[in-house]
Amino acid sequence: MTPAQILLVISGVMLAVATGLALYRLAKGPSSLDRGVASDVVLAIVAVGVAQYAAWTHQPMVLVISLVLSLLGFTSAVGLARLITGATEQERRFREAEAAAAYAESPVKPSAQASADDSEVAS
Repeated sequence: MTPAQILLVISGVMLAVATGLALYRLAKGPSSLDRGVASDVVLAIVAVGVAQYAAWTHQPMVLVISLVLSLLGFTSAVGLARLITGATEQERRFREAEAAAAYAESPVKPSAQASADDSEVAS
């Protein structure tokens, strides 16, 4: 075996261990967020495994599969983040308007006005 093949075998074993740990977290995960992150990790490991297969067999066309898996992992991570926040654009605008209204009704003065008022009182 060549040194490159030895490195590919070692990295394959490391990927197998990482896959096992990620699958354990996927099955055991205390929350759905843990399971979502674990599934994203498994998808990334599969994409790396496909790239490793392409390096082993010297078939560059297989890298297209790795690219598609990477894009799928990215979109699933964005979707998971969107699901976690749970806020639509309308909800965000409502929360911003609510915060602005609460700030406007607040009896506390902004710091610039407060320091100007304090300087007038001291004079």
